[in-house]
Amino acid sequence: MTGLAVLCLSLMGCSAVPSENSAQYLRTEMQSPVSGATIITVTADSLMKQDNTHNAILYALRPMPGKAFTSELDRKFAAATMYIDLSPGEKSRTAEISGEINYYDHERYVNARLVGDSIRTIPIAPKTIPLTLNKPFSINLPQGIHYSVMLTDSQP
Repeated sequence: MTGLAVLCLSLMGCSAVPSENSAQYLRTEMQSPVSGATIITVTADSLMKQDNTHNAILYALRPMPGKAFTSELDRKFAAATMYIDLSPGEKSRTAEISGEINYYDHERYVNARLVGDSIRTIPIAPKTIPLTLNKPFSINLPQGIHYSVMLTDSQP
């Protein structure tokens, strides 16, 4: 029985140590006061900064029934496009984040692409933020939208 306990403890100790070459992920979450949370996780290396290129992530913010609307925009479908460029690093990285929030009368897709005329566009000013492994960073966006970003080594 003691040998089994020692074996289990040694195996748990080995698995608790992260490997040097493990992949890192960027976990992002966006939520408006009237929508549910939209969570997207991608490999951090896929968002590395490159010349003449921005990495885009699209968030759909659908108004949920039963929520209290405080403005006419709260009743509209919102699609936020966030541009994220990461710098290299192991325990910490820097992220350059910008984007825009587009409001639509209706959510409509053609060939899996959002189509229609935006009734209002709100730009999101560029920000440079420090990211430390497993520590979330929160950003308050216009219209009460909450956005958080976390660098993690846990798989989604």
